[in-house]
Amino acid sequence: MNMELLNSIDDYIKQKRYRLVNSVIVYKNNELVFERYYNKFNQNSKNNIKSIWKSILSICTGICLDQGYIKSLDEPICKYLQEFNQNIHTYHKLITIRHLLTMASGIFWNGGIHYHCPMLEQLWRSKNWLEHLADIAMADVPGIKHVYKEWDVILLSAIISKVTGMDTYDFCNKYLYKPLEIQSGEWPISLCGITYTTIAGKEENSDLSARDLAKIGLLFLNNGIWNSTRIVSEEYINLALTPSNYSIQALTRTKLDKSYGFLWWLFDDGYACRGYGGQEINVLPKQNLVAVIQATPTSQSKSYGDIFNEIIRKANKGY
Repeated sequence: MNMELLNSIDDYIKQKRYRLVNSVIVYKNNELVFERYYNKFNQNSKNNIKSIWKSILSICTGICLDQGYIKSLDEPICKYLQEFNQNIHTYHKLITIRHLLTMASGIFWNGGIHYHCPMLEQLWRSKNWLEHLADIAMADVPGIKHVYKEWDVILLSAIISKVTGMDTYDFCNKYLYKPLEIQSGEWPISLCGITYTTIAGKEENSDLSARDLAKIGLLFLNNGIWNSTRIVSEEYINLALTPSNYSIQALTRTKLDKSYGFLWWLFDDGYACRGYGGQEINVLPKQNLVAVIQATPTSQSKSYGDIFNEIIRKANKGY
C-alpha cells in the first residue's frame, strides 16, 4: 500500500473542490489503514446511506433464505402479497423474489429528475402502498429487463416483514446490525406498515457511520462471517455477487458499473454498494480491500468514484 499516495487524498479533495465529502476510510487485510473526516465529521458521525440500504436489504433477504423464512428465491411474490394475487395484471403472478433482488419486476418506473420523483410522492400519499403498486402498469415481462427503481425494494421489504412477522428494521437490527455492533435509528415505516428508508424526508433515521458501512463490506469480504460467527451464508453471497443477465440501466455512468447482482453493483475485480449523492462501499476481494466514501447528498446527484479509482486503487497497487 502506497501510504504517501493515499495520504494525498486531502489535497485531491481540495483540488477537486469536493466540499460535500465527509468521510473516506480504507481497510486492508481487515485492518483500518486510512481514515479521514471533513466538515466536522468524526468516526462517530453518521451520514445518510441512501440506496446503500438496498444492499443491506439484500443481506436481510439472504438471512431470511438461510433461516427458512422463504424457501426459494424463485417463489412468486403473490404467495406473500395478496395484492399481487388478484389478477389485476397477467404478469403479476410471474414476479418472483429473485426479480425483486435484480430489479427486474417489470413494473413501470419513472425516476424523475434530481431526486424529485412524482411517482414516489404519489406512493407516500396513498393509504395502502401494496394496492397502489399493484395498480401501476407493467412495462415488461418480469425477468426480462433490469430497471433501477424503488418499487422492487419496497416490495422486498414488505415480503421480509410478512414472512418473519417482524418489522423489517427489527429483523435487520436483530440478525445483522446487532451482531456487527452497528447502531442505527429505526427506519421510517408507512401508515400501512411497510418499512422504507425515504418517507417524506424521514430518511435520516437510516444514517450510519463510515466504520459501520465498512462492516457491511467486510462481512461480504469475509464470506458472511463476522468475529467467527456466521451471519449470512456464503452460498447466498455468491448468488448476490453473480451478474444478472439483463439490460442494465445503470445508476451511475462510471466505468466500474459493469453489471448488477442482488442489489449490489458488480465490476471486473470487485463489487460495491452505491447511494445517491456519493455514498460508496467498494470491495476488492482479491486485494482484501474495503473502501468507504460518504458525502452530503444534494438535489443534484454527485459521485466521487474518482477518489476510489485515482487514489485508493492506485495506492493499493503500490503506485
